[in-house]
Amino acid sequence: MLKLASLIQNPGEPPTTSRYNDPAALKAMGYNGLVLYATTALSGVSQFNDINDRELRGWVQKATDQTQRDIAKAREAGLDTYLFYDVLALPSDTVERRPDAYCCTTGGHRVLCPASDPALEQSMEALSAMLKSFPDAAGIVLRFGDTDARRLPYLVGNDIYTPHCARCSELGRADRVVRVIDSAYETVVAKRNKRLIVRAWNIRPGGFHDSADLAQRIAQRLPGDAGDDRLVLSFKFTHTDFWRYQRWNPSSRVCDGRPILYELQCQREYEGKGAVPNWQVPLWRDGLTGGDEAEHMPKPAEADAEAGGSSARVAGLNGAREQVNFAGVMAWVRGGGWGGPFIQDETWIDANACAVPRLAEDPAVAVETLALDWARDRIGLPDPIAQRVAEVLMHSAEAARQAFYMAPFAATKGSPWHPAADWLSDDLLDADACWRMLQRIEIDQLDAAVEEKKAAAAQIAHDRNDLQRLAAELSERSKTLDKIVNTLTYTLSLYETLRDLVAGLAAYRRYQHDPKPEHADTAREKLADAQSHFNHHTQRHAQLPGTATPYREKGFWELTQRVLDEVGSC
Repeated sequence: MLKLASLIQNPGEPPTTSRYNDPAALKAMGYNGLVLYATTALSGVSQFNDINDRELRGWVQKATDQTQRDIAKAREAGLDTYLFYDVLALPSDTVERRPDAYCCTTGGHRVLCPASDPALEQSMEALSAMLKSFPDAAGIVLRFGDTDARRLPYLVGNDIYTPHCARCSELGRADRVVRVIDSAYETVVAKRNKRLIVRAWNIRPGGFHDSADLAQRIAQRLPGDAGDDRLVLSFKFTHTDFWRYQRWNPSSRVCDGRPILYELQCQREYEGKGAVPNWQVPLWRDGLTGGDEAEHMPKPAEADAEAGGSSARVAGLNGAREQVNFAGVMAWVRGGGWGGPFIQDETWIDANACAVPRLAEDPAVAVETLALDWARDRIGLPDPIAQRVAEVLMHSAEAARQAFYMAPFAATKGSPWHPAADWLSDDLLDADACWRMLQRIEIDQLDAAVEEKKAAAAQIAHDRNDLQRLAAELSERSKTLDKIVNTLTYTLSLYETLRDLVAGLAAYRRYQHDPKPEHADTAREKLADAQSHFNHHTQRHAQLPGTATPYREKGFWELTQRVLDEVGSC
């Protein structure tokens, strides 16, 4: 069974300092493979001379040398390595030499055409060169529904779905995907007997990952024997991206017996990125089991409903392993998204990362056992503190859902994409997006949006206060516990900011609908409190030992002050 770990390091961001950079640490945790995401920067590069600029060519040479060292370290630790590769991506200098051959007939010379034979042949030639350069790699992780090429100055690249020109407009979505997989299969599996892990992911709706109808049509046309685990299909466990209000991925269930790998994100990019407690293990094991989240799910498209059935909400790894040819998991132990919060201490991320290998081996394992084992054995907390920290883990994902989403808004969505309208993404709080969401919610549902934020803040306050009390009772201070308490203080001021921002804007919306003085008073009080909490979060609590960098804001001060000025005169 595959138990893969991947550390995603974005181009242009500070290098990630992590214990998981050590393959021996991953091996000790139970992983058996490492996905080297950094090799996406080598996609399409057949040889260094493909890049004219001397400085950029030197940078690629350094990346190649580093990959050699990473593979050697992983092999020494007993881990297989897989190289990340994007299609379509080619060196910009290569494209400039034959733009009409490689690029779409419309849209300029920066869009690679999915129907271009030379573009695909050049991409496969570079893939072959990569495998030749790194013969100890166990295989390739292939991506075609997204790319990092636009962030690298020497590459041109795009997903294979978006382009639309006279040459590729007649090439359907399934044709585009199968065309790429067939070529990669020939290069990786047929010629070299390596494993090809095909990521179904698509950055926009309507691709292999989120359309069960399309997935079924693709699966029926894939090369090789269906049971051959040298070709594995990889899906995020969610229907779309790593959001809440998601059914278990329906496309993964209709792949004609092909080996299926599920991707799990330990550092949830839309829910604090490890800066706040957010234990995903119950969700990974059981999927949605009812409650407020299930009640507010968008209705699935007909094909997706047929693929998932009524059990789509409750699959989880424990159910999915009985319904698919389960090949294992790929854990994003670090990374995902862009920007901050940047983490000083990996404690909350580690709780997720440590659980993945055990969950893959036994999807029915008791989550309470995993939580307590981690708190007691992994980070060395004594009882009863370990038990109390395990309890924090058990309800942390629900508190995160209540804080980072609005159930009444999610219920208005016609699709599973963007269930929170990206009002909180990475480390950015977009106050204008929050206000737009509240304007879409029915007036009689505003209280529900406020109450869930109150519940999240109250839970974290209770957890923080309990652990502060237990810490004070220790005969010797615990630095680990001190940092946990600090991160809960950081979390609390963030959740209080969100609570009072939503409460204040909800009251302001009521005031617009019915200009009573009590609505103005509530808006004024809550928005002033939100400003105060955000100041504490950014200027005090994000400076505590062990905490992450603070959240940033977009439109927060302008919006709250504008409303305060308006209601202040009432």
